[in-house]
Amino acid sequence: MKYWKSLLVINLLVLGLVIGFEYHHLHNENALFENIQGLLLITAAVGYFWLARYSSGDTRLASFGASLLCFSFFTREVDLELLPVIEHVGFLVHGTGRTLMLLALWSLYARLVFAQGGFKSHIQCLRGGKYLHCFTLCFIFLIVGAIFDRGLFLIEYSRLFEELAETNAYFVLAMPAFYELYCRYTKSWQLTDPMNAKAEETPQS
Repeated sequence: MKYWKSLLVINLLVLGLVIGFEYHHLHNENALFENIQGLLLITAAVGYFWLARYSSGDTRLASFGASLLCFSFFTREVDLELLPVIEHVGFLVHGTGRTLMLLALWSLYARLVFAQGGFKSHIQCLRGGKYLHCFTLCFIFLIVGAIFDRGLFLIEYSRLFEELAETNAYFVLAMPAFYELYCRYTKSWQLTDPMNAKAEETPQS
């Protein structure tokens, strides 16, 4: 609970800073908020992929799926085709090329799920995961962001609320990866299965 209170305080401080001092350039296209989102997503994608390498069964599939989800959001939020380093292959991460690339990656994931036992079995395991609330909250934040993006509520600072909601969504999505990596490389803690919601980390004696 203390972490959610900290997140709320940070959001209120950001709102006060942007609105009070009129730092609206921070939530413009390709500005600070979107850069933070991109950093969170690509870091989490790598983190989840790393966790998948050292897991097995449904835990490995869940980590791989989370990595792919973060990467998908990353290609959506960051205009990779504008980066000079990949200007010659920008078609792969933009428009039809991006769609085909993600379709191929998600098809590979679906094939792995079927090989493991099918979607029904995998979804049942996901529902018992200890980080389900993080993914649920991420989904809620994205819905809130989409509402402001489409202008369903005509209020002032809608762009700010949209970008802030998306930043929160991607932070919450990345938290399980960061926490699991932290626990894995901190010898004072003994990791439990992320797919077991009832399990708790305990200090090693």
